[in-house]
Amino acid sequence: MKGKQLALLLVLVVVVGGASWYLQRGNRSSWSETGTGSGGKVVNLALNDVSRVVIKASDGEVNLVKKDDAWSVQERADYPAAFEKVSDLLRKVWDLKTVQAVKVGASQLPRLELVEPGKEGGSGTLLEFKDKDGKRLEALLLGKKYLRKSDASMGDMPGFPAGRYVMPIAEKATVSLVSDSFEEAIPKADQWLKKDFIKIDGVKAITLAGTTEPQHWKLSRETPAAEWKLVDAKPDEQLDAAKTSPLNSLFANASFTDVLAPDAKPAETGLDQPTVATVETIDNFTYTLKIGKLTGESYPVTIDVAAAPAKERTPGKDEKPEDKAKLDEEFQATQKRLEEKLATEKKFAGRPYLIARFTIDSILKDRTALLAEKKSETPLSPAPGAATPPVPMTPPPPRATAVTPPVSIPPEPPPKNSDPAPPAEKPVPKE
Repeated sequence: MKGKQLALLLVLVVVVGGASWYLQRGNRSSWSETGTGSGGKVVNLALNDVSRVVIKASDGEVNLVKKDDAWSVQERADYPAAFEKVSDLLRKVWDLKTVQAVKVGASQLPRLELVEPGKEGGSGTLLEFKDKDGKRLEALLLGKKYLRKSDASMGDMPGFPAGRYVMPIAEKATVSLVSDSFEEAIPKADQWLKKDFIKIDGVKAITLAGTTEPQHWKLSRETPAAEWKLVDAKPDEQLDAAKTSPLNSLFANASFTDVLAPDAKPAETGLDQPTVATVETIDNFTYTLKIGKLTGESYPVTIDVAAAPAKERTPGKDEKPEDKAKLDEEFQATQKRLEEKLATEKKFAGRPYLIARFTIDSILKDRTALLAEKKSETPLSPAPGAATPPVPMTPPPPRATAVTPPVSIPPEPPPKNSDPAPPAEKPVPKE
């Protein structure tokens, strides 16, 4: 009996070991379907000659164009593109190497999503690289993403992107499996915009001039750490600090979701009758924001920036002579920084930006929405279903008692046939 158990145990060890070897072998060869060969460059791209990158798919197209060493997005009226993103894409393609060559026929290309957009069944993403004259330097077709499971615990989940099937657009081109999934290669113009934007620091006053009377108010404070005060507040108006706190960091880390063309029609964006918000800072910067009507989850907003920085430093009352040189140097450095900030932020004027709703809603408040709730002077009605408090009972009036007035009893009459009493004798006067 023991011998049979030992034999069975040895068989199980062999089976488990064989299964483990098979799975490891399958994992190592998972990059390879039917092909061999790796290590070579997918395309030979002359990086310095590229002046246009076209990303095209069945659901859109974007053109990134280089002019005077600066990249822009053609579909957004040549708005500046994010240089880092464009540069990373170019270097990635230039350095792209084959992990595994895949031998497939033309009939199998749709299964790998390697059909050019615009053609029947075209589900691939086309990357074109052109020179300054518009001549194609290289073209690469991005196909299906390769998914890999990290471990068995993922169950039926498809896995995470670990590569992609690609194919150059050239004669006798071969399909390659590469180790990059090219997540950023999407044909959406807003994804390629340079997202640098204004940054408002040290807000000391906010004025709102809306299209309705309730949206007319002004808040101010002496320092960025002080509490807000409502200018021209009525005697019964008091600000609620919890409601005004979102204004403390208004546009401190602002961004935008997209940008509209400079000639966008104001009647369509609502910028013909905008709500105007004016923000003043301790550095004497003034930002004028004109806000249009809500479009989806964003507001169209135009921005104008002005500044009047101090020209000279006012010495302190007890300033020591040995400190003057250092303080003057710090003042000059600050002034230079503010001048550079003004020059940078003035470039954002003249374009309508789409800014997320949650950013703008913090300032589009009615006057009453900033005030503390008034305490009610009358008792509130009980909520439906709530127990009704007992009503104090009024004591009943005292019970009426009938009182009989006293009866006077007349004297009894004299008895009949009785002699009357003799009259009283009168005294005889003395002579």
